[in-house]
Amino acid sequence: MTVPAILILIVVSLIPLVYVLALSFTKSSMTKPLQEFVGFGNYRAAFHDEVLGISVRNTLVFAITTTVLETVLGFILALALQKERLLSKIFRTLALLPLFTPPVGVAMIWRLIYNPESGMINHYLMKVGLSRGFIAFLGDKKLALPSIIGADVWQWTPFCFLLLFAALQSLPREPFEAAAVDGTTPWQVFRKLTLPMVAPALIVVFLFRMIISFKVFDLVFMLTMGGPGNSTQVASFYIYRVGFKMFNTGYGAALSVLILLLISLFTTPLTIGRDLFMKRIGQE
Repeated sequence: MTVPAILILIVVSLIPLVYVLALSFTKSSMTKPLQEFVGFGNYRAAFHDEVLGISVRNTLVFAITTTVLETVLGFILALALQKERLLSKIFRTLALLPLFTPPVGVAMIWRLIYNPESGMINHYLMKVGLSRGFIAFLGDKKLALPSIIGADVWQWTPFCFLLLFAALQSLPREPFEAAAVDGTTPWQVFRKLTLPMVAPALIVVFLFRMIISFKVFDLVFMLTMGGPGNSTQVASFYIYRVGFKMFNTGYGAALSVLILLLISLFTTPLTIGRDLFMKRIGQE
């Protein structure tokens, strides 16, 4: 009964992975795949690639920052809107709108918001006297990456909110009713009941967002194209440039394998930690 699922996984996941791994040991191009075996030459070149180092650093900053912000903000929203009230229901619907917006649409919205001459942010900064001139958010090396992070937080916080809201709604009511009878404070209920019980879901949401954040491409492509300079160059966009703009698919495949290992390096400890935490909860 599991054979169909296994076959689908092999076709969709395993075969492409093996093909990319094979490409990474060759000096292939778009028109000539699997040409000129070079061994670990592409991997050695990657460790001396300054642009790759910048890309990895930007990817780590982006992934860690967005994941932490989105998980925390999503959890706060879920806590604030979990009670069954009319206003809460309205805010829940509104909070999900960014998640339903296509990524290209999100990028265009924020491109207009960040516009140095007619953008909303510049307009209000100058109106309240916080800025004396136009700020090029996407054209400044110090502001470009934080600006993309802001757009991503707006888009993906509803994803974390939706999952954590569902986790809070699935918690058993009996412990909270007993705590209310005992006269515990809201902070004690949160610290002793809510947080420990929802922690496994928090770890899962954090893990999902971390994996997705490592693969960011659309916002960078639409907003900055990796610029100015290499200030917003992330790993996925650099791999795209190497493989599909420079047509160096062998080197691009090697970079893909390295980024896969990097993602595994960050997500595996979280997975192990979640399993250990769940085991401890089960024992208690």
